[in-house]
Amino acid sequence: MTTPKHGIDFDAVLGKPRELTSSEVTDTVGIPTYKARRYWRAMGFANVPDGEREFTSADIDALQTLRRLVGDEVLREPQTIELTRTLGRTSNRLANSVAEGMSQWLDAVGVTGAERTQAARNLAERVIPDVEKLLLYSLRRHLVVALQRRQREVATNGPVATVTGFADLVGFTRLSRQLSDEELARLVQGFESGVTDLITAHGGRIIKSLGDEVLFATHDPATAANIALDLAERVSRRKRIPGIRIGLEFGSVVTHAGDVFGDTVNLASRLTAMAEPNHILVGPALASALAYLPGYRLVTMPPIDVRGFGTAAPAELHRSVPAAEQRG
Repeated sequence: MTTPKHGIDFDAVLGKPRELTSSEVTDTVGIPTYKARRYWRAMGFANVPDGEREFTSADIDALQTLRRLVGDEVLREPQTIELTRTLGRTSNRLANSVAEGMSQWLDAVGVTGAERTQAARNLAERVIPDVEKLLLYSLRRHLVVALQRRQREVATNGPVATVTGFADLVGFTRLSRQLSDEELARLVQGFESGVTDLITAHGGRIIKSLGDEVLFATHDPATAANIALDLAERVSRRKRIPGIRIGLEFGSVVTHAGDVFGDTVNLASRLTAMAEPNHILVGPALASALAYLPGYRLVTMPPIDVRGFGTAAPAELHRSVPAAEQRG
């Protein structure tokens, strides 16, 4: 496949020339095309028409690796598909972040016209090797943390109780209409980076972020409470943000592809929607876990109807001593 004279060299981005058709790839690997397409779609790639030379020897290596995982019974076929889907989602977000960062850099330095395309090409060639190294480094580090987390589940021979929490910006839709696209992007980026830093600094784990909402988890009730309290206090000092609602609950969860599901998660979500701006609502199980720990004050609310859960009595979480006094 040819590259436009003044365009980005996509073969260089791939690291190998696109010279193979899908059938040539699958014939080499020894699997039917429909199965290869199942993996490619799971990775997030659309079907490529037969006869189009869009593939490289790296596609052969990837399919052979996936086939070997199944053939050696390291993973079952459904697990391999799910692993591929997770890799695709993660890589897609990383790739878009890199591409956006490159565009922003070109804007910042004022490169325009034909020079912009050449500068983008040079920047891609410079950035890709370093991103590859950082990706592998990050994967190995996160894998260590994930395996350490799993050790606790193995030791208890069953699911480990987990605190799940949602943090949701108040009035985000209305706020987005009042800001320019650039201002909105800065607000979302600042919120996500600030929340991520705070949660990970406390030892919590970000499950996912949706721009104006973050889902996080930790096995320790006190850690979850400290995250929520610090987060509410930080946002309350931001004049541009109307506020934040936080809901937490403690209990068993179902984990799948890095995400969490179940009644504990659903109740935390419901409580978030019911919380007042810059207030924290916790479910009954977490309230019980925090009741005798120092540093927290729980104000039990009257029983309320929680959609999907019937009547429940959540509690508002506060510090027993203001943070400023604790630091003093």
